Amino acid sequence: MNAVTKAFKTAKVAACKLSVPLVYNARVAGQVAKQVYIREGMAPPSGAQLEAAREAALGFVWKARRASTWKNISSDSYAKAALVAGEAYAFFLVGEIIGRRNLVGYDVKAADDGHHH
Repeated sequence: MNAVTKAFKTAKVAACKLSVPLVYNARVAGQVAKQVYIREGMAPPSGAQLEAAREAALGFVWKARRASTWKNISSDSYAKAALVAGEAYAFFLVGEIIGRRNLVGYDVKAADDGHHH
């Protein structure tokens, strides 16, 4: 048996082992989403709502393309926008730190030994 065939069989076994938990978790997530959808009284947007959103987005894009739009914005508004952008970036960084469970970098196992750093 060559290395490619062996790797393929190993991947197939791993995929089969993962399929049951993946399907289960997908079904649980679907049921939770369904309960939230019903409890919150959610509904898909109507055609009129979609059209209004489309018009608003197109209007925003057309206004943003004009240079006069940017000239009429005060430096105070630019400062507020920069503050909001910085805040969003800070939340992103906190999420990254939480996701990594480490302040700097990822906790990677060394190739030569089996223990963590």
